[in-house]
Amino acid sequence: KTPFEVGIDTDSIGGPSAGLAFTLALLDELSKGSLTGKVKVAATGTINGDEAVGAVGAIPQKAIAARDSGAKLLLVPAAQSADDIAAARRIGGSRMRVETVASLQEALDILRGLGGDALPDSTNDE
Repeated sequence: KTPFEVGIDTDSIGGPSAGLAFTLALLDELSKGSLTGKVKVAATGTINGDEAVGAVGAIPQKAIAARDSGAKLLLVPAAQSADDIAAARRIGGSRMRVETVASLQEALDILRGLGGDALPDSTNDE
């Protein structure tokens, strides 16, 4: 529970596949700076209470949508099949890098490598 209201428009979302994207977006909004280093990033995957990122469906279609929206990086669950990951990388080609992540921390580490700002060590710092 947050000490303020969080509104997310989920009308066009069918299922839990935006869990990682929602989590990263919320962390970005709640922290100083930019988690992505101002690079356009897309992400898909479920996320559970221990911050593990889970597999989702329709990875090729999501890769097409991410590429066509101008994303330079697509984060996908490491739990996806090898065929899904290979398809996403083919679709991304030279326009969009595709990285696999098994956890929220792995996603944050990749974003930090793009020049993104680190999160504070604790949400109680401020």
